[in-house]
Amino acid sequence: MKTLDRKLLRQLRSSWGLILAITSIIAVGVTCFGSMASCYWNLNEAMSRYYAQCRMADFSIELKKVPLAELGQIADLPGVVEIRPRIQFNATVDLDGVTKPLNGQVLSLPERRESVINDIVLKRGSYFTDRRENEVIVNEAFALRHNLGPGQWIHLVLNNRRQELFIVGTAISSEFVYLLGPGAIVPDPEHFGIFYLKQKYAEDVFDFDGAANQVLGLLSPEKRDQPDLVLRRAEQLLAPYGVFTATPRSDQPSHQFLSLEIKGLRNFAVVMPSIFLGVAAVVLNVLLSRLAEQQRTVIGTLKALGYTDAQVFGHFLKFGVVIGLMGGAAGIAGGYVTAELLDIQAAFAATE
Repeated sequence: MKTLDRKLLRQLRSSWGLILAITSIIAVGVTCFGSMASCYWNLNEAMSRYYAQCRMADFSIELKKVPLAELGQIADLPGVVEIRPRIQFNATVDLDGVTKPLNGQVLSLPERRESVINDIVLKRGSYFTDRRENEVIVNEAFALRHNLGPGQWIHLVLNNRRQELFIVGTAISSEFVYLLGPGAIVPDPEHFGIFYLKQKYAEDVFDFDGAANQVLGLLSPEKRDQPDLVLRRAEQLLAPYGVFTATPRSDQPSHQFLSLEIKGLRNFAVVMPSIFLGVAAVVLNVLLSRLAEQQRTVIGTLKALGYTDAQVFGHFLKFGVVIGLMGGAAGIAGGYVTAELLDIQAAFAATE
């Protein structure tokens, strides 16, 4: 072993307290980065898979009323891959034993199970059956808050008429990861729910035979990030039918909240570790400066014996590198364990 390396080991042993403190700070910083970066990547990937499973719409257009026969011109627009007209209306929920008014949103779905834009994922029960027309699928969060489930009846005020509906299932959708009611800024599944009706039944109840008041669409990859031109053209074509809003996916309320949460996690994964590593760098710099000051005589002796400036500098640099490697190794192990625990906790919460 070289003389300088033996000297390095002696310095490490003599300064073990400070080294442990610096190593701990580095380990905490690396652990934060590893666990938070892993969570960000996993959540981002999960969001992408969920959107793909539900075929999340790239845009939506809300109108007063448009005949389905007039939507072919929207489907033919350059960049539009697929469209789906549907009926959506606000509703009032009338639950036994609940005195406070509850709000809801009613959406139409095909009577037969098929892959559609803004599809649902069934959690309990089944899709629509042929037994009755007045069947409904309820948003899972609302159903859990009010102990609703398949086989029960529920009353909704639709088009100023109280309708009795039979619950066949509960479901979730990428469209409502954040279940925001009208004017709400935080999710409130206790007072706001989503209710899916058969397309034909919704047409009869709302007098929308052969018509829709919302158009969902998917865009080609090259147009997905720049939908403004397509939406502007679609608004012009649908202007005679009373266009209220044209919303790209980036402005869709649930997606906007979810994206901001995930981006916030990404920022946290960068800022928090940077603080710990910055503190560790300052402390390590102070420690090396003090060592160099205390060993001025030793350094002079080493140079007198023929050691070059580069060798002496490398000696002190090794001191910092060893501490960094120790803290980094501990942080990587801690980050891996923490990320695994967070993934297990997230998976457990998702199954509840």
